[in-house]
Amino acid sequence: MQLRRARPDEADWINARYAAVHFHGSDLTRELVIVAEVDDVPAGIGRLVPAGDDAWELGGMLVFEEFRGRGLARAMIEELLRHAAGRTVYCIPFADLEPIYAGEGFTTIEREAALPEYIQQKLAWCAAEIDRPVILMVLRGEGDDAAVTT
Repeated sequence: MQLRRARPDEADWINARYAAVHFHGSDLTRELVIVAEVDDVPAGIGRLVPAGDDAWELGGMLVFEEFRGRGLARAMIEELLRHAAGRTVYCIPFADLEPIYAGEGFTTIEREAALPEYIQQKLAWCAAEIDRPVILMVLRGEGDDAAVTT
């Protein structure tokens, strides 16, 4: 498996993959999007989206069906967190994927907690558009000792 930063010429392909699963598209000029490859074949994509001052949203995690069960999601999460460089990272995964994110240090928080505006908007979009239960999780950045509500 190889992980690499998405190239600008892949934007249409990435957004078509996201549209196929009803995810928001990506803007490669402001987001970090990575591509996982297995034997030079695209196997998954994931992204970090700016979510306010010193915060990111980890999202758009998509491992293509034929490549699931090989640890790609964890590898992509770890790579994206490396790029987050100690900042606070929020994610809004499908509820059944909680163990994957918890294994990377994320904790579940309540939706009423003080959140960046971008995260509030994303939660509202998920409530209106996604037909699977989602949860709100956070990985606190270095120096962010704010209480986490569980």
